[in-house]
Amino acid sequence: MTSERTPPQGEGRDPGAGNGGSDGDLDDLVVSASADGIIAVDDQGIVQLVNPAATELFDRPAGDLLHARFGFPVIAGQSTQVELTQPGGGVRVVEMRTAAATAHGEPLRVVSLRDVTRRWHAEREAERFQRLLLPKLPDLAPFQAAAAYRPAAVAEKLGGDWYDAVPLPGGAIGAVIGDVAGHSLQAAAAMAQIRNMLRALLYDSPATPGWVLARLDRTLRAINESPVTTACVARIEPGADGWRLLWSNAGHPPPLLLTPAGTAEYLHTEPGLPLGVDPARPRLDTICSLSEGTTVVLFTDGLVERTDQPIDLGLASLAAIAERSARLPLDELCRTLADQHPGDGHDDIAILALRMPAPPHDGSAQQ
Repeated sequence: MTSERTPPQGEGRDPGAGNGGSDGDLDDLVVSASADGIIAVDDQGIVQLVNPAATELFDRPAGDLLHARFGFPVIAGQSTQVELTQPGGGVRVVEMRTAAATAHGEPLRVVSLRDVTRRWHAEREAERFQRLLLPKLPDLAPFQAAAAYRPAAVAEKLGGDWYDAVPLPGGAIGAVIGDVAGHSLQAAAAMAQIRNMLRALLYDSPATPGWVLARLDRTLRAINESPVTTACVARIEPGADGWRLLWSNAGHPPPLLLTPAGTAEYLHTEPGLPLGVDPARPRLDTICSLSEGTTVVLFTDGLVERTDQPIDLGLASLAAIAERSARLPLDELCRTLADQHPGDGHDDIAILALRMPAPPHDGSAQQ
């Protein structure tokens, strides 16, 4: 216990021990020696116990904390991060976990506090680096385009999700969404490499998305051991009846189509194998016509995946959200999908949305 005062009866005991249990002196030693801060709060929110590690985190003597009101909500079973403003300036980020307990029949909330400031700053830097790896969308006029990215809820490591779009010769555009397996610096580096290679392949030739994915897969296998990667590559070009969408899928969620009437439809096809599995396997292309005002949404699986339910339920929920938001400006549509997504937050989220303009005046079509 602290040296500022003599604890009243029961204060030095481990509140989790209840009315029976271990020797109080031993409990005092365990609590005092803990590297984590420990604070016990009664049902009125008043601090009844504080160990030396907690006084260090708050940068205040125990006498300032004991019998004062605890300044944060204490809900049993809750885990959260809080910011502790230090008396001398600066802020510490602390992970706070709360458990219910009793001491001598009195209900208490035992709060454990762990300094995670370094981890918090590392996570923010990782997120910043991740965003720097993502491209700024170029001018794709006359097409409208927008994108959104959200890191995983626990952003301890870099992710491998990305999006990209490039203008192509002949009034066409290329679009990519992808997800490198894993959350690490290696996954982020692989993502940057694959993104740049895809840009070059898309722009270098008017080839189909299937050809682009097949060529990329063979090249990756030849030059290094890249992580398994899912991707969807699309090409939108002038067609006989407006616009023509060609796309090929490498184990990725299907594109989502939002019609001018506000209905949502997934473009389900054979998903194909992820990159890095079997480069000899041919890649298929699929074609569909798009009218003016149609929106194509490409996204990564973090938007819809939950560990406790099939992905089809997440896809259905996303389609419902998209239908309600179909007429929003693209920036707002992407933010809405990212903020209201049905996924559980365990994975990164990347979204790319493209809206079709009026068809070319000359009615030209690619042959």
